[in-house]
Amino acid sequence: MGERRSVKEAQVALSVRSSEASGEIVKASKRTRKQPYKRTEKLIDTLWSRLACGESMIDICRDPKMPARQTIMKWMAEDDELEKMIDDAYKWKARYFGEAILDVAEGGSLSTGDIRRDELKVKALMWLAGKYNRKVFGDSQQIEVTDTRPVINLPAQFQGFGLPIIEGEISDVEPEGQDEDQL
Repeated sequence: MGERRSVKEAQVALSVRSSEASGEIVKASKRTRKQPYKRTEKLIDTLWSRLACGESMIDICRDPKMPARQTIMKWMAEDDELEKMIDDAYKWKARYFGEAILDVAEGGSLSTGDIRRDELKVKALMWLAGKYNRKVFGDSQQIEVTDTRPVINLPAQFQGFGLPIIEGEISDVEPEGQDEDQL
């Protein structure tokens, strides 16, 4: 009986912590009175520029001079052109990540000095670059398609009746499990 109470207490405590954390996330993402909510070209240009130069949307939205994340998402939902602009900014961000990977690998200003941390950072940047711009940084996949349909040569009298015409060579095919002598 004592074990059930402790498990139940642990579940309640976890639930309370989870709801507190959820509340903190919502609270942190809400617009403050200082943040703008009216869309201007200058604001959109600044947002695009900061995204394309490698800054995260989270950091941008924490800036009191920039709109909250919900505001940006609302604008994107209402305007397909803005959504395309933001997607374009993420493609440019992937190019920045490519340069950042090289900087970390060379021990430059973005390197932490900790080999394991730098390795993790490089892997994360490579993964994100591949997701943001699959065309340039994504893993290339080569798919081989083999057609296993039988080749059928139709006589001329049946051609043009909506039947698909598959051209090819007829090959000698033996039924599996039977020898030529048994046929």
